[in-house]
Amino acid sequence: MSWPHVQTDWAEQLSITEQTFCRIILEISPLEPVLLIVPEKNSVARQLADAGVDLQQVRFFELPCNDTWARDFGPLTVLNDQKPLLLDFTFNGWGNKFNAELDNRLTEDLHAAGAFGKTPLKQLDFILEGGSLESDGAGTLLTSKSCLLEKNRNPRLTQPAIE
Repeated sequence: MSWPHVQTDWAEQLSITEQTFCRIILEISPLEPVLLIVPEKNSVARQLADAGVDLQQVRFFELPCNDTWARDFGPLTVLNDQKPLLLDFTFNGWGNKFNAELDNRLTEDLHAAGAFGKTPLKQLDFILEGGSLESDGAGTLLTSKSCLLEKNRNPRLTQPAIE
């Protein structure tokens, strides 16, 4: 997850958004460790602790980011010879609508910081939004033409090439 801050879309509703993120992390953290990108650890940790979150379940990474939609810019995990492989694609802020320079570097920065353990990372020359993909885990992958074939994403690739 990526914590909201004043440079994100949430600036005008930051207080309520932070409360919502605290609640989400409170619900997730007893079941799964939470990897959390934060602008500054101490203030976020205080808010989470005040909300009842067990901070032992949260791994903090102080890294700059543009936005909170980690599903769109975070790595994709696939199996390669039955072993996990992280795919790092280019995220361009929904077709260059928003600045995404910091978000686009996060997967590589998190990998370098050990966030994913020893799982290898492969760079892709492909513009994507991770949130545009749905998979059933059995080989079926769904996406939309409007995302991958949009002129500001992969203009040199045809639909058959993307498929």
